[in-house]
Amino acid sequence: MTTVKIPGSDVLPKIELWNPTELGLKVAPRKVKFQKENKDDPDHVYSNWHILPDLLLENIFQYLTLSQRYSASMVCRNWYEAFYFPRVWYTFELHDTLLTKRKFNYCAGWQKLLDHIRVTIFLTKKGMHIRTLIFPPMSNLFNLYEFLNVSLYMHNNCPGTLDNVHTLRFRFACQQTERSEEVVYGTGGQILAMFKKVMGVLPLLRTLELRDLLLDGHEGLELLDEVCVTCCETLRTLILINITKLGHTLLHPGAFVNLKTLFISPQNIGEDLLELLAYSKVRNMYIVQNKYTDYGRSLSYKAWKLCRAANPRLRVHLCNEGSSKDEIIWQQHAPVKSIVYDNPYARVTTPVIPTIIDLYKQDLEVYAHKQLPRFHMPRSFNDRIDSSLVLLIRQCPYIHTLVIREKISTATVLLVAYTAKNLHYYYIRRNAIILKADWPCNPDWTPEFCTWLCKNARSYETMEHEVSQILGYRWQALTDKQFKMIKIDLWETSFYVFLGPALVFKMFYLKLLAVY
Repeated sequence: MTTVKIPGSDVLPKIELWNPTELGLKVAPRKVKFQKENKDDPDHVYSNWHILPDLLLENIFQYLTLSQRYSASMVCRNWYEAFYFPRVWYTFELHDTLLTKRKFNYCAGWQKLLDHIRVTIFLTKKGMHIRTLIFPPMSNLFNLYEFLNVSLYMHNNCPGTLDNVHTLRFRFACQQTERSEEVVYGTGGQILAMFKKVMGVLPLLRTLELRDLLLDGHEGLELLDEVCVTCCETLRTLILINITKLGHTLLHPGAFVNLKTLFISPQNIGEDLLELLAYSKVRNMYIVQNKYTDYGRSLSYKAWKLCRAANPRLRVHLCNEGSSKDEIIWQQHAPVKSIVYDNPYARVTTPVIPTIIDLYKQDLEVYAHKQLPRFHMPRSFNDRIDSSLVLLIRQCPYIHTLVIREKISTATVLLVAYTAKNLHYYYIRRNAIILKADWPCNPDWTPEFCTWLCKNARSYETMEHEVSQILGYRWQALTDKQFKMIKIDLWETSFYVFLGPALVFKMFYLKLLAVY
């Protein structure tokens, strides 16, 4: 085969169809090949994250989810080994998308349903290490039921699975949104029956928390039958919040012989339960209300009097949490040691303070309003809570913890610290303190005391200095960020017995003020 050369083809100019530089366009440079790092570089500095102590790695891994733990385990060999530490798997929290697979439903489209194979493998390898089992509010109730079903099957057929669980926390998602309305439902049916079976196979249970189940009467009365048989001697803390929607007395807490702490709603207490607790080892009883609490009741004075006589070490705590705008249900002359409002809508009102003084003036030790307020607070002295607050401190001599979030003046801050006999923990929002000495002169006050009060109420610095002198330690008003982080420890024994040198210093300083 021969090729024919066209005459003059060797002298034809080379033609460019498109030149981007002529049009003023920017051309991206060619990709530079990645150069591998020279590991033998003597100047290269490596981080020390791979040599973290095992104890610190365990604490870090406990805060991660399952997928995050898997990603962290691929960083280095030490982190890979930390993935298999038993302590990392002590706490397991189930949520809607954990251990699931995608499946198409013709009515609802793609859904994430529980993968039984993944759950079985996980419980086989890690079920023996789990100590705390948490069920937060879940919208997918089918996944919740299937996990309980698989857990019960694995416990019965795989020895060691969930045998070491000592803490079980369950909270039902009773508030569901349908269209534009919010409807409150209660649990029951197959989910309740399966959950009762799971509770009945945990022999080492020491802490049990059940919240917002809102059961019917007969279901609530039979809820803890299996637990009473299995954990009669092991249970130490029992939390039963809104087990039933209507008022029904639960008698199961009196069946646990070593129970120390009981949380319960006011609609589930009664004279019969109080009689059982009088002859038990319960030391702290928290009566808790939230926005789902209805039909709560106040027990009679006679029932609390008999309970006091039989169990003198019992301490009752009244709590209002969530976003409820209802007032606390007062228990007549109960041994109430603390009143805590963990609620942004609760406010101090004039009728409430005399009620507290009349019922609990010889017992009250803690009075607190937590969270930032979400209501209007007046600035006028006649509309504020200053006088009510001083009256509470004067009539309740055993108060050692006081948390105030409403507006008061600097003079009131000084008066409260001066009047309180056993006050030690004193928390006030700085943004709620009004720089003013607006108290009218009391006939019982000496001219020297009035001068001291007016002089030190003129600035925040002098106010904090005088309060520090009275309390015996450096005291400062809190910012809003610090106020939201307050944690109150409700001690088992009376606090004022252990103050020691602080009380002596305070009494000495008060005598100096009186002499001055």
